[in-house]
Amino acid sequence: MIGGIMAILITFWFYRTAASRHLPAMPWALAGTLAYYVPNFIWSLTIAKPILNQLHAQNATTMASFWGFSSVIVGAAVAIGVHCLILRRVKIPAP
Repeated sequence: MIGGIMAILITFWFYRTAASRHLPAMPWALAGTLAYYVPNFIWSLTIAKPILNQLHAQNATTMASFWGFSSVIVGAAVAIGVHCLILRRVKIPAP
């Protein structure tokens, strides 16, 4: 649920930024969605799942909750990085 809300917010953020800079908004919104979901899924499947399995076996509920949301944090961090390093630096086309 939190991951889906975060994806919507990031997509809207990329869309509004691109539209305000007179760039094609829909492709940038898709880029923002991908910048969030690709690292989110990779982190979730390769790092968070194995650690979660170990923590559930140890009954470490608090740490399991943190690792459960870690993929959302990683996805958001990568999307913020793409926004700051790429979208903000794209040259605005001449009118």
